[in-house]
Amino acid sequence: MKMQILKQEVFNLTCVENTKQLKKERPDLTKGRDLRYKIQWQQLLEKLIALREEGIDLSLSDLVASEQMLKDSMVKVGQMAGLIRRKLRLTGNESS
Repeated sequence: MKMQILKQEVFNLTCVENTKQLKKERPDLTKGRDLRYKIQWQQLLEKLIALREEGIDLSLSDLVASEQMLKDSMVKVGQMAGLIRRKLRLTGNESS
């Protein structure tokens, strides 16, 4: 398989458009990899396929992390504005 096709498959599975975005949004997949080489892209694609087969939804974990970060930010802003947690109407686990 050509390198460009491998890259496009990885981009499709990770919902990114290019290598720079992949490195920024998915350092868990790219750390320690030299993405100039085809073998690295093949290994990355194999890892993504294996994770999908195991039923791990990569995008779900990203959404959960983003949701928590947003809630934490809302709590901090609310505290700075003098609001109490009950008035912020947050649900779920807040870390602060």
